[in-house]
Amino acid sequence: MFKYAHMPWVMQRLWTAPVWPDGVFRGRSGVRPIAPMTTNVPENSRWGAVVVAVFAGMIAASHLGKLPPSLPMLRAELGLDLVFGGWAVSVFGATGAALGLAAGSLADRIGHRRLTMIGLGLLAAGSAVGGLTDTGAMLLVSRFAEGFGFLSVAVAAPSLIATAAKGRDRRLALGIWSAYMPASMALVLLAAPALLSAAGWRGIWWVLAGVSVIWIGVVALVAPSPVPRSADSRPPASLVRNVRLTVGKPGPWLLAICFPFYTLQWMALMIWLPTFLVEERAIGLGVAAALSALVVAVNVPGNIVAGWLMRRGARHWLLIAIGAAAMGTSALGIFSPALSDGLRYGLCLTFSGLGGFLPAAVAVVFAICLRPIENRLTIARA
Repeated sequence: MFKYAHMPWVMQRLWTAPVWPDGVFRGRSGVRPIAPMTTNVPENSRWGAVVVAVFAGMIAASHLGKLPPSLPMLRAELGLDLVFGGWAVSVFGATGAALGLAAGSLADRIGHRRLTMIGLGLLAAGSAVGGLTDTGAMLLVSRFAEGFGFLSVAVAAPSLIATAAKGRDRRLALGIWSAYMPASMALVLLAAPALLSAAGWRGIWWVLAGVSVIWIGVVALVAPSPVPRSADSRPPASLVRNVRLTVGKPGPWLLAICFPFYTLQWMALMIWLPTFLVEERAIGLGVAAALSALVVAVNVPGNIVAGWLMRRGARHWLLIAIGAAAMGTSALGIFSPALSDGLRYGLCLTFSGLGGFLPAAVAVVFAICLRPIENRLTIARA
């Protein structure tokens, strides 16, 4: 016969411990037993979603890059002067400066995937209307729509990447994202001469409108779904509160000063170089476009290498300092007539390649430091 006294001490305690009214065994102390330890398996990064978001950025940037090589043909057909052409080019930057914070707050409210799709839709609509226009005023209206579409994608896509990439992969993925602009600009510069001769500037506008529409469906199928908001979570902060939280942090101010200087230097070189090659060195348009595209393209491996270095623990401030120093010292030689053309072109490659460290590091720092307590501020809010 089974005897209680023959049971081990631990089994005696379990035998006599009560079961509480809710049916859960807690022992005499009423404390729920500790659950067995489980091994947390890290989630794998969704690199397909990262690629889709990067291509969304490249498609958006192609709408920015399509105008400079098309400008001579467009001005001749519409009868626009050079000043008006400059306005058509710069409306993208003006849209970003005016509506960047608003786009960030909108992304927090409606979701980053949805805003990416809306941005691609605005790019498609603006490009289609621009391809049909016969007046400069309507061209500016269409460029404004494209500008806000570009801004929407630039604001929302990095958050999709940050959601799809996990752990240490996130810094590498954001480094790859920072290459979307130079990669797209290089492709546009290479393809523009053939496309302009085959379809004209209107054909480029309509092709990019169609590509943007197609990519809306791709984003809807592949991009990460928004995380459902719990019932007890706080609603997104208002635009005014987001602005107050942003301007009250020193980090956004430093980045806001740093990144425009990078953009001004890089864009100035990319605009000056083809003109210099054609007008000052009498190089053919096709060769000048290829040489300029190569300078733009070497920015891409700089972005990716910076992302890889950050993934391995490199300090963000150091990469920003290396990129800024390389661009500043290279520029001194690029614009010096005392140096040979070969050396000056090599400095252009150094300028763009090492300069690629800066936007990659800035993109990651934005993702890290711009986080209010209640809700995350998006990357474009500096």
